Amino acid sequence: MIKVLIVDDEPKLREGLKSIIAWDELGIEIVDTAANGSEALEKHKLYAPDIMIVDIRMPGMDGLQLIGSIRAVDTKVRLLILSGYADFDYAQRAITHRVNGYLLKPVDEEELTAHLVQIKEVVEQEQSGSPINKDVMEGNREQFIRALITEEGLSEGWLQSAERLGLAWENYQVLLIHIHDFDDAPPGQEPDVQLKRKLIEAFEKKGRGVVFTKKSYIGMLLPFRVYTQNGREELFHELHLAAGEAGVSITSAAGLHVRRIDRISESYRSAREMIRQRFFYHSGELLFPGAERFGCDMNPHGEHSYDPGLYTEQLYYAVDIGNIEVLKTIVQSAACAMIQEEFTEEKIRNSFMELLTGVHSKLTQHHPELQSRIQERTDQITAVYRQPCVYDLCHHSVQVLEELMWQADNGGREQEMKRIIDLIHRNYSEPIKLETLAAVFNYNSAYLGKMFKSTTGEYFNTYLDKVRIDKAKALLKKGMKVYQVAEKVGYSNVDYFHSKFKKYVGISPTNYRKEAEM
Repeated sequence: MIKVLIVDDEPKLREGLKSIIAWDELGIEIVDTAANGSEALEKHKLYAPDIMIVDIRMPGMDGLQLIGSIRAVDTKVRLLILSGYADFDYAQRAITHRVNGYLLKPVDEEELTAHLVQIKEVVEQEQSGSPINKDVMEGNREQFIRALITEEGLSEGWLQSAERLGLAWENYQVLLIHIHDFDDAPPGQEPDVQLKRKLIEAFEKKGRGVVFTKKSYIGMLLPFRVYTQNGREELFHELHLAAGEAGVSITSAAGLHVRRIDRISESYRSAREMIRQRFFYHSGELLFPGAERFGCDMNPHGEHSYDPGLYTEQLYYAVDIGNIEVLKTIVQSAACAMIQEEFTEEKIRNSFMELLTGVHSKLTQHHPELQSRIQERTDQITAVYRQPCVYDLCHHSVQVLEELMWQADNGGREQEMKRIIDLIHRNYSEPIKLETLAAVFNYNSAYLGKMFKSTTGEYFNTYLDKVRIDKAKALLKKGMKVYQVAEKVGYSNVDYFHSKFKKYVGISPTNYRKEAEM
């Protein structure tokens, strides 16, 4: 049935048009009405009507502006415009937009019916046209687009050809689709063939573009510019809906917007380059010029080169002490360092495989219980090769390391004490307090003090003093001055350091240094 969309800002006129014509008898269906130009654009996209009846005067986007926008994306829809006597000259300007007729208000029933019957006959003839002729036309359009993209085999009359093929638009943008790996299927049932059919149904048959194939890509030449976030999200959703119905997963990219059809090769090349570099972009969005590429502006250590040994050590300690935030930062820093050194996608994947394997190896040395599930973790680690982009690769790596963290953290109080002791040995120069650690590890400070004494045999402050004095002895042996050593190991008062040192070592730090120099 022929579909009609009525556009007028007057509710009475919209309802009147619905009632004065016997639409069902004409074989015509009113799919919806719209009260303004913006609403009409949305409903045109939703219903793809065969006919639109449009008021020439509306607030905001008027009828001429609406018709111009419609024509930019749909060359097939038939347009009837409504105007008052005062707008007659204004309405005649609509001829430049290839309208199919205009009607004066109040609308005459017979006149409107005559227009509708005439348009309906033309539409039905087109819809019932020879499938062979349609295939020839579609083939010619595909061949013509491929020639424009490669800039080969074009004759001097390419502009006339574009007009003849219905490709003389005001805007052009190439959309490319890459199908991820898929299994072989019987001829005619290949997923790429099915996806192309789905795209033709969703876009080409609704006048929203022309579908074509180019080497390993499925492409669409769009008659509109995709430039807003909402527009990209909507298009991405439609593409992935079609891909889901065809049983494939895809990456899609919109190239540069151009206004001349002989420049669509530029749009094609920019889309192709983003597809080729898809590993460095987010996987869950439509790629476009200006899309966020994984960059090192997020990397606090971006100035450092990639040192696999250093990053393995850092990740190991982050996992061992259970610091998730530091873990995430180090993983991202490692990826950025690799990209700064221009690692290929393959080299980045291999490097992350080595990092995760190295951390796992170090952990199993200190946590033998982790050996029991080694095959499962090996499968998780090797999944780095299945991540579609560097963002997902980083996220997956953090998940693997977090799981290792929780699996290693099954020693109860002993594990907590190990973390606290390790923290003391690494941060002895800081003003560490039992109360602070109790808050961090979610303990009552008195209870934590008893746990610490039970585990180490020393009170917290005594243990901390002994660690600091041991570090001080090593520094004094190197010839450092006493006040420098005191500051290095966390004592701001030199006299206090002197008394502590003598208490635990038996002699003053000055004499200790002298003896060490002998």
